[in-house]
Amino acid sequence: MRSKLHAMILTVAALTACEKEIDMDYRTIEPRYVAEVEVQPGTAKARLTTTRAVKGSRVEDTYVTNATVTVSMVPGGRSYQLKYSGQGVYEAKVAGLEGQEYMADIEIDGQHYTSTSTMLSAPVINSFTLVWQDILGERMLFGDLRLQDNPTEHNYYFMHLYRNNIGYRWAVMRDTSNPGDELQQLFSCTTETEIRKNNSDELHDGDRLRLDVRSIDKRAYDYLYSLQSMDNSGTNPIENFTGGMLGYFSAYQSESLETVFRIDSVEAR
Repeated sequence: MRSKLHAMILTVAALTACEKEIDMDYRTIEPRYVAEVEVQPGTAKARLTTTRAVKGSRVEDTYVTNATVTVSMVPGGRSYQLKYSGQGVYEAKVAGLEGQEYMADIEIDGQHYTSTSTMLSAPVINSFTLVWQDILGERMLFGDLRLQDNPTEHNYYFMHLYRNNIGYRWAVMRDTSNPGDELQQLFSCTTETEIRKNNSDELHDGDRLRLDVRSIDKRAYDYLYSLQSMDNSGTNPIENFTGGMLGYFSAYQSESLETVFRIDSVEAR
């Protein structure tokens, strides 16, 4: 990523050094709806926006304020209508039951977009440790996450590491063939050399880290995995909603932990 960014900066510098003006021919396309819908024990939330144009588009112009958002237990269970609370967000109190399948229905101007998701058992974090590993003569910093697999179901996880409440690293993982085992996920963070340079985009001593782990179902995993693979596959994520809406719906349970990064306390392995 760093080498690509460096190449982009050189390219921009070269263009701005030229005297000839270059007109960029941006294609105008119709905006598409984007949904992030979740159900947790006790609550449901949806964030609805539209895709943004390259030029002349403000964030507030992308908020979808005229939708009817409903989350229902299926088959034939209770329905909850989410109320608009501002900035494209809709919310409601929902029971959020383990093992229950839910359907999200979003109606905008008479068009319905739907998706389903099942709430699985809560994840169990055994440990999360920051460790050094020597790779090609350089000390690399990794976040070493260990999860306890639930042997009674196929397990799918979405893991998000935050640095000072800003997203830092994320990953998805599944385990469908090793019931009851301990699972490991390594987050590649940075090198000791980069940390010592004290650059703003690297970890700093005293940074607060929060790890959120969600147990998700296969449909949500498939979407997030395809999103994670976009750079390598060159394709868009698979659809999670009917009707061409972007984004995904996930009913999940989660577990979180927090720690403070201290460079002199990192373990060596």
